[in-house]
Amino acid sequence: MAGSPKMVFAFQKVKSRSGVRALLAHNLRYEKPKNAKPEREKYNVYPKNTKRDINKTMLAYQNNLNGHKPRKNAVWAHEYVISGSRDGFKGLGMNGSKSYFKDAVRFLKEMYGPESLIIPTIHFDERTPHLHVVIQPIKDGKLNGKAFTGGSKHAMAQLRTRFHKDVALKHGFERGEPKNKIKHSDLDQHYKLIETQLPVLREEKNRLELGILHGQSDIDSYSQEIQNKKDELNSLEKNIQALENEHLSINNELKILNDLRNNTRNMTMSDLNEAIEMLNNLDRDRRSSFRR
Repeated sequence: MAGSPKMVFAFQKVKSRSGVRALLAHNLRYEKPKNAKPEREKYNVYPKNTKRDINKTMLAYQNNLNGHKPRKNAVWAHEYVISGSRDGFKGLGMNGSKSYFKDAVRFLKEMYGPESLIIPTIHFDERTPHLHVVIQPIKDGKLNGKAFTGGSKHAMAQLRTRFHKDVALKHGFERGEPKNKIKHSDLDQHYKLIETQLPVLREEKNRLELGILHGQSDIDSYSQEIQNKKDELNSLEKNIQALENEHLSINNELKILNDLRNNTRNMTMSDLNEAIEMLNNLDRDRRSSFRR
C-alpha cells in the first residue's frame, strides 16, 4: 500500500575491531550526531549490562570470543538498523515504539542463538526513532557471519521478508518494494559515514587520544621526578646549612680553647669549671642544631 508506513531494515558487515568501536561510539553517544536533540537523549535506551561504557562493552566483546582468534578477513560484527516511516511512529507513541524494537531484538536473538553477543541501543533523540543492534556472530565458538545471513542478496531479501512477517507487520509497518538502497532521511547520512570515512576518522581520533594520554602520563612522570629532585635539593641545602653551623660552632670552640690555653695559668679552679661548662653547652647546641 502506497500510503502505509514502511519498515526500515538495514544491514551491514563490520570487518575490523576498530569498526566495531566506531559503531559503538555512535550508538552509545560518545559521538553525537548534529541532528540529535540533547533534551531527548534521556529517552534513549542503552544495553542493560554494559550501559554506555564503551570500554566495558569492548571487553565483553573480547571475552565472548573465549580465546578464539579471528581470521584476518573475518567479519567482526553485523549491524542492523531497525526503524520505519515517521508517520508510523506517531501512531505507536513511545511505548509502542519500544514494543516494536523489543520484538526486533527478540527476533535477532532467536536468529543468532545464545553464543552470539547482542548489543542493542534505541535512539529517540533523532527525528525518527530507530534501533541499532550490533551482533558478534558466533557459531560453534568461532566468528561466522555467513552462517546466519548467507552469502547472497537473495538470502538477505528473504530475511527482510521474514522480519516483516514476524515483527514489523504486527506493529503496522509494510515491507515496501525491495531496493538496492534504503531511502530514509534520518539514517541515510549515517550509513554513508559509517561505510566510508567515519570508521577511519574515529580510529585516527582514538589513536590521537591515546597519544595524548601517553603524553600526559609522561608529563606527570617528569613532574614527579622534578619534584623529587627539588625535595633532594632542599634536603641537601638543609644539610649544608647544618654543616656550616657546625663548622662555625667548632671554630668558636677552638677560639675558646685557645683563649683558655693562653689564660689557664692565671685562672682559678672556679674559672676553669665555668669555662668547661660553657664548652659543654656549646657542644650540646651544636649537636642539636645539626640534628635539625
